Amino acid sequence: MHSTAYCQAVEKAAEIEVPARGRFIRVICLELERIQSHLLWLGIAGHIIGFDTVLMQAWRIREPVMWLCEKITGNRKLLGMNLVGGVRRDVPRGIHDELLEVLARVEKESTAVLAAIAGDITLKARCEKVGVISPEESIAFALLGPTARASGISIDIRVDHPYAAYPELGCEVMVEQGCDIWSRVLVRLRETLEAIRLVRDALRMMPDGPIMADMRQPIPPGRIGLSSVEAPRGETHHFVITGEEQRPYRWKARAPTFQNLQGIPVMVAGEYIADVPIGLGSMDPCFSCTERLETIDVRSGEVRTWSREELQALYRLRHGLKEPL
Repeated sequence: MHSTAYCQAVEKAAEIEVPARGRFIRVICLELERIQSHLLWLGIAGHIIGFDTVLMQAWRIREPVMWLCEKITGNRKLLGMNLVGGVRRDVPRGIHDELLEVLARVEKESTAVLAAIAGDITLKARCEKVGVISPEESIAFALLGPTARASGISIDIRVDHPYAAYPELGCEVMVEQGCDIWSRVLVRLRETLEAIRLVRDALRMMPDGPIMADMRQPIPPGRIGLSSVEAPRGETHHFVITGEEQRPYRWKARAPTFQNLQGIPVMVAGEYIADVPIGLGSMDPCFSCTERLETIDVRSGEVRTWSREELQALYRLRHGLKEPL
């Protein structure tokens, strides 16, 4: 998701048009990432509430998806497919039937899990009307992804600002009105099935042609590019200013967790302590995406941010190094 957002930002800045086949391959990789991420989340959510059968079943279904990723890209998780201008590898038609066969099996088993979970009285009682975030609160805190869609907010970058091959494939936005943990479960389960549909259609509709744009011309410096991608947790946004020698001059990424965490106070207010872990887990947070560095002097209250040079100097001092890194 992040590499797609970054590459698209650079491509917009440099006015690079990615070939159609490359755009379809990007969608295949993006949606496979969504499938495995949602199934991983479902298993962890089941484990949090002590329902390890969900953990075992979700991760069993997820494993063939990881195999698909490895089959297409050579990697299970960090796919390494995106390049500025297109993708690194093709998805040859000779393996399409094999990929579709695995997808059909994953879809059948995911549908069965969805039916079982939706009809589980105990699980529903544990999650329904718990961790509520109203539509008004969701808008006020600018929440993203499944967290917002589970509160009745129809927001999805794939539809609102289509990219890659989504204009050709279309995408159904999965929205629930319950505003609670249960609705966040249902949104992700429905999105998993829609992602399988998107991969299948992308394989069927993918045109012939090159997978990379002509990159012989250098990327001009001083250009600005913006790109948003609908990651499994919500909108991922990248900002780029191109620099000299084919390098970025400025680059900033905003992950969805940083925004979604703003909704935690209203979600946990008045809830039992035992419901806080699954409430937090229902947002599928990635805390490493929220790391920022500042120091606060507890005596004076002064807040200070640190430059790269200052951090390097502290590192050299701590480790007794004399030469710059």
